[in-house]
Amino acid sequence: MNWSRRWTRLEHPTRHDRRALIDDHAHPFALERVPLELDAITLDVGGPGVTERRRVEGPTRLFQELCTRALGRLLGLHPDAPDEEIVAAREEAARDWGPYVRRLFDDAGISGMVLDFGVGSADPGALGTYEKLAGRPVWWLARLDPLVDELVAGGAGAAVTVAAVEQMMTAAVKAGAVGFKTIAAYRTGLAIDPDVDLLAAQASLEEDPDLPVRRRAKALRDLVTRTLLERAADFGLPVQFHTGFGDAEIRLSESNPLLLEDLLASPAGRAATIVLIHGSYPWHEELAYLATVRPNVFAELSLSNLFAPAGTAERVLRLVELAPREKLLAGSDGHHLPESHWFGCRVLRDGFEEAAGRLRAAGAREAFVDALRMAMFEGNARRVYGLG
Repeated sequence: MNWSRRWTRLEHPTRHDRRALIDDHAHPFALERVPLELDAITLDVGGPGVTERRRVEGPTRLFQELCTRALGRLLGLHPDAPDEEIVAAREEAARDWGPYVRRLFDDAGISGMVLDFGVGSADPGALGTYEKLAGRPVWWLARLDPLVDELVAGGAGAAVTVAAVEQMMTAAVKAGAVGFKTIAAYRTGLAIDPDVDLLAAQASLEEDPDLPVRRRAKALRDLVTRTLLERAADFGLPVQFHTGFGDAEIRLSESNPLLLEDLLASPAGRAATIVLIHGSYPWHEELAYLATVRPNVFAELSLSNLFAPAGTAERVLRLVELAPREKLLAGSDGHHLPESHWFGCRVLRDGFEEAAGRLRAAGAREAFVDALRMAMFEGNARRVYGLG
């Protein structure tokens, strides 16, 4: 991948523009100017000495090196400008925060964003604030796991918990959510039993009371996940599943997408539209397989483009060579710093173009490559999330 070339700015992409990219999985970005602290964009999220580790290790990470260099080029600096000069130029450019954020998103070709706020719902007023600052449409997903954690911690029974989840989903749909998300991989894992009943769910609340809340009540969480798929199918909205790697709180062995096969083969798993996010890294080929053999399963690539950027083209190629183009989506998993959204999408864009060269060399027509780009970057997101 030619990281040394200057990235040209992409002015406001529009619908069906071949440059446009809907960031279909991201988190909120700062609404007011914040310092550029790239070492905070990390998978190392806690524990003793975390702040010092981040400070020391940050400059040694490829993500931080490439993001800093790319930002310098965007700001018109010499390719070898020192980090301190780049940071100073960024702080100057970011004095007028709104135009700076829009400049980043324009450069990345972002035509819209689907945000996960990390809680059950998003305040409509806040959503409007994000849209105004971003200068493009912003939609949101409703995440269920925080509600379940709260109910389990508070001693709620299984029936009460399931009913509360259904009520939350109904409220989210009325409030304009375009989909749902579960981070079951961060809780009790993706080996979800689709046949669990209410009796087993209730019994699981009494098991291992000394475990952290996030690791308790597997049968209940399995039942909630099945209910999530059933209700999402009723609403005609998709469900995102975190798959593959994540921050230090995940157990990677429990996040392989193949663990979902029993659930995907169940009536609930066949009924709902399911988006397996983050490219399931390092299981992107397994993800491509699932998207190929399951008509309602989609493969989304995000997160690894932030933390393992140099291999993005290869991961795009592994998805594209097996999965139909109608099953592919793209996102950044950017969070807090708008530079993370920008960089994640730019890496995806460059990675796709490198993979496209391989496709052309293999004999693919330019029309095929163009259709693939538009489907993966925008068309499929509009269809899957009903964005128009």
